[in-house]
Amino acid sequence: MLRHIVAGLGLLIAPVAVSAAPSPQAMANMGKAMGQPITRTDHLTPAEAVPGCPAKPLAAGSAATLAPGAFAAMKQWSDARGGAGLIVLVDGKVVGESYAPGVTGATPLQTNSTHKSVVALLMGAAIADGLIKSVDDPVGRYIPALQDDPRGKITLRQLLSMASGLKNPSLAKREDAAIELMLGNSSQTALALPQEGPPGAFNYNNANLQLAGLALANAAERAGKGRYAEYLSKRLWCPLGNGPATLWLDSEGGQPRFYAHLNAGLSDWARLGELIRHKGKWNGKQVLPAKWIAAITAPSAGNPGYGMGIWRGSPYVKERRYSKESAVTVPQAEPFLADDVVYFDGFGGQRVYIVRSAQLVIARAGTPGPDWDEGVLVNLALKGLQR
Repeated sequence: MLRHIVAGLGLLIAPVAVSAAPSPQAMANMGKAMGQPITRTDHLTPAEAVPGCPAKPLAAGSAATLAPGAFAAMKQWSDARGGAGLIVLVDGKVVGESYAPGVTGATPLQTNSTHKSVVALLMGAAIADGLIKSVDDPVGRYIPALQDDPRGKITLRQLLSMASGLKNPSLAKREDAAIELMLGNSSQTALALPQEGPPGAFNYNNANLQLAGLALANAAERAGKGRYAEYLSKRLWCPLGNGPATLWLDSEGGQPRFYAHLNAGLSDWARLGELIRHKGKWNGKQVLPAKWIAAITAPSAGNPGYGMGIWRGSPYVKERRYSKESAVTVPQAEPFLADDVVYFDGFGGQRVYIVRSAQLVIARAGTPGPDWDEGVLVNLALKGLQR
């Protein structure tokens, strides 16, 4: 049973049996999430709404922008891997769009860890607004439970770049905290994890973004900006014209699961990609500082293939590994045909690719599966543009 939960929720932990009994909350969440498609989100409760705002739909471009058959090849490859939706934008205009039956660009989808990238984007807004002084601040400044704890010296940058040194609970070793972080009280679990080593080395750990999100949420509330959902809506979501979304909370009245489970339409994710392509601008307005977009997409000290909440396509790796505790890897048969690819990664093929040099944004969602190749969709699009 857990194998399907891990595949469906996309939390990057090796799918093996667990002997220890999870908490009642985790077991209840496991039961209700079991086997649900990514097109269903109403079972992820308790939830909190992220209000959306009306805006014009994404502009239509010419299908002739891509070489004949390029989008059809992308669609065929995506659909063969359970594709629920695919949008291709060139210079901000839709040149290819396809959805599974019953799905539209506004249909809320489970896109798993793509929420991490949104936390990183919103952190830039909080710094610009003065809610947070610097990304190099210690996390203990914003989370009271860590104020007098040695772990409180971990910086927000180290959390966002997956270099905290915190223990990464392993499902392969049958550690209870791995399930609790996924399906129990994520905030309490993340706050309880010990320091395993000094900060600096890259190791993808959902707890890092949970703590970064907690710091951001606390800073917003202290400044009178409301809860995270309200601040996200007013500062980032609505300025782009994104539609209503939901967050899966880790307890009644608790905090969002910041490492995943921002359930939103594929068009919303495409707009976020456009925001990055335009260096923080939307319709000519600077929504986020350009220097922040540059910072989160630049190589981090611990991993040149990862920035802050966002993956980088260069340098090329044939098989990308997330953490030393997880057996999950993502193959890539050939390098990207552009060296400036950056992307949001949600487990199982949930992606937002941005290629500024080609004016290209691709948003894709689908049923998690084992045969994803990182380079295919981007390279099919780039080949189609190289006429």
